[in-house]
Amino acid sequence: GVQLMSWITLDELDGGFIGNDCWGYTSPSGRRYAVMGHVRGCTFVEVTDPGNAQVIGMIPGAGGLWGDIKVFDQFAYYVSESGGGIQVMNLSNIDNGVVTLANQIFSGGTSDTHNVAIDTDSGYLYRCGGQSGQGLRIYRLNNPANPQYVGAWNDRYVHDVQVVTYSDGPYAGREIAFACGGFGNGSGSTGLTILDVTSKSNIQVRAQFTYPSPAYSHQAWLSPDRQLLFLDDELDEGGGVPTTTHVIDVSDLDNPVHV
Repeated sequence: GVQLMSWITLDELDGGFIGNDCWGYTSPSGRRYAVMGHVRGCTFVEVTDPGNAQVIGMIPGAGGLWGDIKVFDQFAYYVSESGGGIQVMNLSNIDNGVVTLANQIFSGGTSDTHNVAIDTDSGYLYRCGGQSGQGLRIYRLNNPANPQYVGAWNDRYVHDVQVVTYSDGPYAGREIAFACGGFGNGSGSTGLTILDVTSKSNIQVRAQFTYPSPAYSHQAWLSPDRQLLFLDDELDEGGGVPTTTHVIDVSDLDNPVHV
């Protein structure tokens, strides 16, 4: 039941030989854009008309095989394992075909990053992973063009993370990070760490969870009601396990249950 509406090659994206991640942006006018990361940087594509997708432009990056993009307000934030810190790109004029590099942030230690997450409710950005084995590095986005480094959690390597602020229920007002990773490069004691990051200077581990037959905890995402977490392992097939999505009950943040 899926129909292919457009196809844009890596050559058309000026993306080199591989793409690494993508995200989306809707401008205040309602026009929609895809933000595509690749080994040469980050390309912006208008997809308002899915059958006539149009490349807007490209911001060159550090050239890494692995990179990631997230959006907050009218800015996109791109990171790479090859360095470059956080590239901050201004999208305020994208409807006119203009995207500019507004800033580049190198605070918070090393410049390499595997992934980036943003809690759009709290206004905090989280860098995670990278060749230097980082956990989480945290930035305040009260000035979106100039992220301010405010703290870190490096007890474990974090490969990927989703961070949300609860608005109701028993965790109302708490900012919680669901982090996939482990020791070393993430493969040691790999699993899920649930962190309370409400206080950036006093981050607390609420639970450390290991699912059956772990190999390398890769990424996870919450259900819309935040009762379940869906987690995937990058290397489970190497142990003879079919590609598997683990469903974890996280209704009690201190006692996750594999269901």
